[in-house]
Order: sequence, then structure tokens, then C-alpha cells
Amino acid sequence: MYEFKHESERKEKIFKVYLFLFAITVLIYTFIDFFDLGIEKKSEFRVVISLLIYGVILYFGLRRKLWAEVMIKFFVWLNIILLFIIITVKVLGL
Repeated sequence: MYEFKHESERKEKIFKVYLFLFAITVLIYTFIDFFDLGIEKKSEFRVVISLLIYGVILYFGLRRKLWAEVMIKFFVWLNIILLFIIITVKVLGL
């Protein structure tokens, strides 16, 4: 299908926002994993593996692969929901 110029610009802007949010949530969860799970001996390995997976997803997302774009959107929404749950639990002290 053909798109108007403003439609393609809108889709591009939304995609850039998702990429930005993906990078921010990856940094936040890497920070949480690194400092919160520092007691375990395998936490460094877990952080490195998760960063590699996030890097592969970001690489293919920048190349506009459909599966990577879907995974980026999924991870952004999942991480935002989990972040709200973590903040709620910390504030309420459950």
C-alpha cells in the first residue's frame, strides 16, 4: 500500500520513540539486575547474556526486521509494566 508523507513520518517518529524507550528500559533493568542481584554468583553472567540479547534485538530492529520491531514494542510495554509493579511494591513495602 502507498502511504502519504505525513503517515510515514508519523510511523517513523513512533518507531524512534520505541527505540528510545527500549534503550532506557534496558539501561534501567541492567542497573537493577547488576546491583539487586549482586549477591548471586551468576548475576554477572545473566547481565552479559541479557545485554547481548538486547543488543541483537536492537541491531535487527534498526535494520527494520518485523520480528525485531514486534519484540522491541513487546519489551518496552513489558518493562514499563514491570517497572510500575516494582515501584508500587517498593513504595507500599509489600
